[in-house]
Amino acid sequence: MKNWIEQTLPAQVEDLKALVRIPSVSRGDPAEPGKPFGKTVYEALQATLAIARRLGLKAWDVDGYCGVVEYGEGEETLGILAHLDVVPEGEGWSVPPYAATEKDGRIIGRGTLDDKSPALSAIYALAAAKECGLKMKRRVRVILGCDEEIGSLGVEHYLKVEGQPTLAFTPDAEYPVVNSEMGIMHTTYEKHYPSSLRIDCGTAANVIPGVIRAELPCKAVPIHAPSGYTVTYDENRITVEGRGGHASMPEFAKNALQALLKILTAQPLPEADKETVRALHALWQFDLHGETLGVDVTDESGRTTYSPDVIRFDENGVRFIADCRHPFTAKAEDLLKKWDDAYGKAGFVRTETTIKPGHFIPADSELVSTLMNIYNELNGSDSKPLSMGGGTYAREMENAVAFGIVREGEESMCHMPDESISIEDIRFNTMCMAEAIRRLAAE
Repeated sequence: MKNWIEQTLPAQVEDLKALVRIPSVSRGDPAEPGKPFGKTVYEALQATLAIARRLGLKAWDVDGYCGVVEYGEGEETLGILAHLDVVPEGEGWSVPPYAATEKDGRIIGRGTLDDKSPALSAIYALAAAKECGLKMKRRVRVILGCDEEIGSLGVEHYLKVEGQPTLAFTPDAEYPVVNSEMGIMHTTYEKHYPSSLRIDCGTAANVIPGVIRAELPCKAVPIHAPSGYTVTYDENRITVEGRGGHASMPEFAKNALQALLKILTAQPLPEADKETVRALHALWQFDLHGETLGVDVTDESGRTTYSPDVIRFDENGVRFIADCRHPFTAKAEDLLKKWDDAYGKAGFVRTETTIKPGHFIPADSELVSTLMNIYNELNGSDSKPLSMGGGTYAREMENAVAFGIVREGEESMCHMPDESISIEDIRFNTMCMAEAIRRLAAE
C-alpha cells in the first residue's frame, strides 16, 4: 500500500486543490431540492464522489445529505467519517482563501485541514487497500458529511437510512487518538433597547472573530490598544484586529470582540449602550475559560473554554452567541443557571440553546488500542489517548473516536486565516488511514 500511496500522492494533491477551490460553506447558499445544504456544498460532494469512482471505488449520494464511498464485504462495517463543508473564510488571509495556493510545501486554503484533505486521504487509503487486493472481513465506508460545521443533519440522515457502523473514526481532530470529547454548548442572549451602536461581528458560533468593526454615534476616542491587538480609529468608527481561531482552542486566538468591548467602555456612549458594554466587558474580560462567569472547571476530561464569538448591535438592541466546551463534571443545567443569573442582571434573556453531551470510548477497546498502536509505530512515539473540547462526528456514533490529523505539539490552523496542510502530512495521514483499514477491516 505504501508504494501505491507514494505514487499517487501528486494526484491526491491536485484533487485537494480542486476541492478547496469549491467554496462549500455550510449553508452558504439556499437549500434546493436534492441539495439540502446548498449548491456549493452539493458541488463539493459530487466532485469528491467522482474522485472515488475514478479510483475504482463504489460511491453514491445519500439524498444530498451525505456521500458514501465503499470497498470490501462483511456484515460488520468500519466507518471513516469526514466532512466537505467549511466555515466562512473570514478575514486576515495572505492569499485568496479558495485559490488552493501551494507554497513552501504546503497547500493553503479554507478546508485544507478541516476537513477536505482528511476526506481525500481516507478515500485514497481505501483505494490503496483495493489496489493491493486486501481481503476484507469488514466493509469499509468513507462517510462524507455536508454540514458538520453547523450541525450533523447529514450524518443523522445517514444513520436513519444505513444504521450505525460497527466501529468508526473521524480524521477531524488531533493525533494520536481523541477518545474523550467534552460537552459543547452554544447559547444566544438578547437585550432589547434602542441601541445607537452598530456592530455586526462573527461568522459562526464556533469561530473566534479575528476582526471586528464598530460604528459609534459619536467621535471615537483613541485609547491604548490592548496587548496583542491592533486598533484603528476613523472618525466614529473603530476597527480591532486580533487573531481568529477555533472556539475549542481560545489560547491560540486573540478574540477581537473581547478587545473591542474593553475599548468601548472608554467611549462617550449614550447611557444605555455604556451600561451594556460595561456589563459585558465585566463578565468576559479577556477570559478564556469563563473565569469571571464562575464556570472554570477542570477534571481529567479537560478544562472549560468559553468564548463570545458572534455579536450584533442595532436599533433593536444587542444579541450575542457564546461557545462553551465543558468537562464531564460540569453539568449543562448548572452552567445555564450561572449564565442566566449573570446575564439576567445585565438585562439579557437567553433565547436559544444548543447542547451536545460529551463522548467517551475506553482506551482498552479494540478501536482505541489499534489506532494508538498505528500512530505510535508510524510516528516513533509512545503517546496516550487525548481528551479535547472540539466536537467531531465521533459523538454521533456509538463506537467512534477521532484519529488525527493535527500532529502532537503542532498548532492547529483550523478555522484560522491561512489554514493549510503540508504535503508531507497528507502523505502521513493517508498512510495512517490505510494501516487502520488493514488492521481493523482486513482478514
